Amino acid sequence: MSLHEQLMTAIVEDNVGEVSRLIRNGLNLNVRCDQGASALFVAILQGNASILRLMLKHGADPNLIADEPAATIYAEKPLELAMQSRFLLDWDKYHPIVRLLEQNGATDSDGGVESSDELKVRKQHAKEWQDSQRGFHLSD
Repeated sequence: MSLHEQLMTAIVEDNVGEVSRLIRNGLNLNVRCDQGASALFVAILQGNASILRLMLKHGADPNLIADEPAATIYAEKPLELAMQSRFLLDWDKYHPIVRLLEQNGATDSDGGVESSDELKVRKQHAKEWQDSQRGFHLSD
């Protein structure tokens, strides 16, 4: 298994110690996988703020632009992926991820961050949508 595959596995398993070990060994955190995204995208989806913080501290680019197909499948930039995850999956889990990325200089595709007014509206809509999805099954 390559070092980058080991990193992806450690991220998915929430293994902060292994992620730290791989980073200490000089692993480039901005290498894109075959889908066109860096390991930071995987860390965002996993939602582990400790791993994300560690990666950002050691050089993961919070503004890396994903190549195709990741840019279309997930999002073009890490902040956009975190914002989508926050809206669609779990506001409370992903909101700290959005804030962590912003604190580390992440911007959206337009080079901006959300205003407090936008945040209030998005939170209300996200919570309503997430509440409506509880108990929903594809077989229903």
